Amino acid sequence: MEQNTKTNLFPFLLVSLTILVIIRILPALKSPLSTYGYDYGFYFFAAGHTTSIHWTDLFTAIWGGFNNPLFYIAHWLHIPAAGVINELYFIFTLLLGVSFYFWMKNKNTLAGIFASLLVAASQVQSEAYTMYLWKNVAALPILFLAFKFLEEKKYKWLAVCTVLILLTHRTTAIVYLTSVGIYVLIKQIQNKKYAWIIAEALTIIAVFAALWPKIKPIIDQLIHNNNYYVTTGLFLEGRSLVGLWWPILLLALPGAFLYVKHKQHLLLPIFTGLIIAWISFKLPFYRRMLLYLDLCLIAYASYFLSKIDYSSKWMKVALSVILLFFIYRGTTYVLAQRPLITQGEVIEIKNFHGARFILAVSANDAPWILGYAKGSRLGAPGLLEDPHTYQEWMDFWQGKNQTEFVSKYPRPLYLYQRTYRMTGAITQCLKPVTENFYLYDCN
Repeated sequence: MEQNTKTNLFPFLLVSLTILVIIRILPALKSPLSTYGYDYGFYFFAAGHTTSIHWTDLFTAIWGGFNNPLFYIAHWLHIPAAGVINELYFIFTLLLGVSFYFWMKNKNTLAGIFASLLVAASQVQSEAYTMYLWKNVAALPILFLAFKFLEEKKYKWLAVCTVLILLTHRTTAIVYLTSVGIYVLIKQIQNKKYAWIIAEALTIIAVFAALWPKIKPIIDQLIHNNNYYVTTGLFLEGRSLVGLWWPILLLALPGAFLYVKHKQHLLLPIFTGLIIAWISFKLPFYRRMLLYLDLCLIAYASYFLSKIDYSSKWMKVALSVILLFFIYRGTTYVLAQRPLITQGEVIEIKNFHGARFILAVSANDAPWILGYAKGSRLGAPGLLEDPHTYQEWMDFWQGKNQTEFVSKYPRPLYLYQRTYRMTGAITQCLKPVTENFYLYDCN
């Protein structure tokens, strides 16, 4: 399996993609995938409410939100919302393995095979999949195809990928454009094209200044959001990153050394450095950057594995043990995942419709209420129709000023208490309607 041999490695690619499919299917054998992902309800709601379209809805990478152009196409083709967000989601995660293979194949074919297999076995990528980070997962295959085309200087296809990223996901668009911008800047400095640098800088400043009135509220919302998890990204919270990454780090660190030593393309080190800086400075959604950093580590690890001579029997055995170990870790991690909501609780929400206003007392419950409760307005901590500050929510949870707190919501008002149960004087005003829905029945 030496990288310089003429061995047909295509069957190995098929094996790695098959493993990816199997590992991604495993959670659905325990419970529907929709019950694992916090963001599922948001996307289900967005896909099911696409009766009209405005041009600003197309550029979700700029304005944010959960809309996607594919939702409008699916609506036009009369494809149910569940179909477009479930089936396409699975296809995107498979395409990540394919696109990562083709990008790393620019280094050598064996690196591409290892990259695809390590993506399949990655615990971090599995976490993103079960969390239902729809737009994130949709944008990643396009991102690495764009990197591939940039390295190959296929600028027409690069332009297509750039537009698709802008139409798909804001965070991916930011890290992609910044990485490419830094790369272009370095190349222009090397070629002493200072006039181009000045012209480009002035253009960027002018565009940024023109868009500032619309960009500023977005930045403020991300930085000063009442919901702590909205600003951090709610990804791998409380997980030991060393515990997740120690095996890949053992391969990635020497791989990064060899990558730089062999003077491979600058794009991967630039991208890695940008992601590390984003995490270090805790910029908005910084925990979601762990998803990109994981792929950087996989790229370096794959490069390292591809540079080893596997002509001896013992090296083949060692490689098999390493890869089986990664697959075992990835499989056991997925099997240990637990749904965030039960099927019975989903049915309870679906059957509860027609309420004027539902107040979820925990942000953890908001996505499913939004997605499944028909004909109701919704408020939750830091989400949707929330007129309160974080401190006001803290007081409310602790039993302070509860009557004044709920006075800002319309009537009839229903409180949803699944993840968190209220205490304090307000409990005297709550009339149970179902197991988790309560009618606020006080003046």
